[in-house]
Amino acid sequence: MKPKRVEIEFHRYEFEALLANGMISDMCGKYLKSAEKRGDYVVLEISIHEANDLAGWVAAEANHAKSENESDLLNAACDAIELCI
Repeated sequence: MKPKRVEIEFHRYEFEALLANGMISDMCGKYLKSAEKRGDYVVLEISIHEANDLAGWVAAEANHAKSENESDLLNAACDAIELCI
C-alpha cells in the first residue's frame, strides 16, 4: 500500500525561508527538491511521514531563529504544513 501523500502550498517567501535555513535544507532538502511553482505558490507533494518530519524541523528552527523575521517566516511555513497533516 502506498503511503498517503499531501500537497502543501507555500507562499514563495515561506518556501525561500525553508531553503535559506541551513539545517532544514540539510535535513529535508530531498523533500524540498520536488517542489513546483503553481501561480503565486510553491507546492510540495510529499508523504504524510515526510510532512511530519518537515514540520518538526521547521518548528524547531523557528524556535531557534536568529531574527524575528526568520522566525515569523518559518512559523508561517510550519502552519502551512500542519494544515495538511
